[in-house]
Amino acid sequence: MTSSKVSDCYPRPGEQIAPSTLRDFLQEPIPEQLRERAEDAGMRLCDLDRSAWDRFSPETVVRLSKAVVQRVAACHPRRDFSQRCLPRLAPGTRLEDLTLECRTRRCLAREGFEDDLESLGNRTLGEILAIRAFGPRCLVDLLTALEAMLPVRRDSSVGAAGRERLSEELTAQARRLANLPAAESAVAEDPRFAELIRAVDADSNCAAELARRLLARRADPPDARRLAEKVRLLNERIEGLEPLTLEEELGQIFAPAGHERNRQIVVGYYGWQDGRPHTLTEIGNRFGITRERVRQICAKATRKPRKIDHIFAPVMDRTLELIAEQLPCSAEQLEAELAAQGLTGVGICLENLAFGAELLGRPFPLRIVKMDTGRLAVRPKQLDAAAAAVDLAKKNVYFHGLGTVGSVERTICKRYRGCGGRKLVAEALKLIDGFAWLDRRTGWFRIRSIAKHGLPKTIAKILSVAGEVTVWQMRTALSRNRRMWKDPPPAAVLLEFCRQTPQIRVEGKRIIGDPPPDWKTTLTGVEQQLVGVLKQHGPVMERGAMEDFCVRAGMNRFSFHAFVSWSPVIAQFGHSVYGLLGSKVSKRTVRNLIEKHRARRTDRRVLDSHGRTDDGKVWLSYRLSKAASTYAVITIPAALKTVVRGRFDLLSPQGEKIGTLATKDGRAWGLGAFLRRHGTKIGDHITLTLDLEKRAAVVSLQKDTEPD
Repeated sequence: MTSSKVSDCYPRPGEQIAPSTLRDFLQEPIPEQLRERAEDAGMRLCDLDRSAWDRFSPETVVRLSKAVVQRVAACHPRRDFSQRCLPRLAPGTRLEDLTLECRTRRCLAREGFEDDLESLGNRTLGEILAIRAFGPRCLVDLLTALEAMLPVRRDSSVGAAGRERLSEELTAQARRLANLPAAESAVAEDPRFAELIRAVDADSNCAAELARRLLARRADPPDARRLAEKVRLLNERIEGLEPLTLEEELGQIFAPAGHERNRQIVVGYYGWQDGRPHTLTEIGNRFGITRERVRQICAKATRKPRKIDHIFAPVMDRTLELIAEQLPCSAEQLEAELAAQGLTGVGICLENLAFGAELLGRPFPLRIVKMDTGRLAVRPKQLDAAAAAVDLAKKNVYFHGLGTVGSVERTICKRYRGCGGRKLVAEALKLIDGFAWLDRRTGWFRIRSIAKHGLPKTIAKILSVAGEVTVWQMRTALSRNRRMWKDPPPAAVLLEFCRQTPQIRVEGKRIIGDPPPDWKTTLTGVEQQLVGVLKQHGPVMERGAMEDFCVRAGMNRFSFHAFVSWSPVIAQFGHSVYGLLGSKVSKRTVRNLIEKHRARRTDRRVLDSHGRTDDGKVWLSYRLSKAASTYAVITIPAALKTVVRGRFDLLSPQGEKIGTLATKDGRAWGLGAFLRRHGTKIGDHITLTLDLEKRAAVVSLQKDTEPD
């Protein structure tokens, strides 16, 4: 009776002292005072298998068993005990078949395991320890008894060596796990993998380390088949992360299954359910709780575990890579692309995605700029450049009627070095209200909502006078105003602009007013007077005659010459022959007007004579012509071009400074104020005396006394 009782007590001769199931928790070296040989210094508590009975004396074995129980008692509050199952026995095993201490047997019988011992394999260590009066010693006693009942498989190829043959299923699953690229990122602190990793090996920090430890094992742990199933589930869970959507991935990380109501609250509040974030009040009303309670639940769920530096989120990483490649572009276009790629199933918005990236500790590669007709997604350093591109484009179109992406891009690149680019400018401009392409390939565009001046007004003027013109006539008319159009828009751009403009019809290369605007209301000021004179006396006239009519009507002579030179409704038909754009005039009429102009020309030169005074000064004498009296520009003799150049103080005969005379390339100007002040006319004489050293020019006037 006594011997039977002794043999039932842990440790039992011939059985393991340290259960293999608890190997991960028994990594401490055996106490120094219990080492009987020098080679015992390297032993750990987990190494106390059946051979310990041959290695140590019975008294030392008992003391070692107490050290094992003490270590388990110190570790059992750990959460890992609630994730590890007991070894599974062969079907048909009864409770009386196990060699157990009386206390252990009674506790198990009280819980009903006497009739259903097979269900013991479904329980975790934590559940068994929760049995009343069932402590760490009972757990060690039970595990050693269970492991003693497990079959020991011998490898026939090893023969006398007697080594255990490793589970092929566990090895295959471990090898499959080792081959997963994501295994290194699946850490044991991640709630998605913690239960499975800890159930197999509590000391593994990640799935990859677990695979390496399993492949390097020398013996199978208890219930290798159950552990192989755990590793298989871990493999499937890691592989199943790739096809997830963003909202599913975020939900798995921050709202795992467990408390269904809390999970619904989290995914609903952050918009991982329908793609749209909701307010605390909305979620609170939906579940019948307060706003503050919703905030508490969400704050707790999204609190990043302190031990995780980088949460494994492959879908978020792929999404951020895709976004970085697409930028800059329309936010709506980017959201549609995410849905088309299968990265989101509910159309999660970029603002919501930014919050998810922040929760995961990922830098978000974009910023959102609100535009007239949408949202623009740009890189953080491109925020100012995008806004500046829109302002510049609007300004150009306001004054010119249209613009090019290239011109805006060049300005933005100079102002914001490294932040501009054609794609940024094009994407920003497309979101302006009224934006329309005129030629996408070359970058010409218009903005209907702000076109006030430039091309729209010029086209209206042209069609009000001509009624219809060819596109080439229109380009020629535009090119007359060099200040506005250094290079007029291409013909294709002009035609497309007219197609998009109301009351204009395009037929082939012809642009037709439908109906033509009224020139009396479209034109104003000098242009209206010019057209009126030409319609009354033209439609083409010799320039001098036209000038005389306009001046007699009260037009300023300078204004006449300016508008004749750049007005788009005036066309030049020959030397000093001008008329209304689009006028049908015979060549003979033009020749007659040219001959008339030549007959009106004076045969005297403007420059009468020149020379030097005795003291070395240069003098120049001029007889004013119509052009000279109008423009106040005179010529310098070729012999003096290299001498008379630069700026001179313009002085009256009394030595009073009245202006500045500027000379360059054989021309001099700056006399306009002097000529207007003295009311000069054609035929008057002026003399300039230039002191080259003092940089002074004295001007004197002699009125023409000859009758006109």
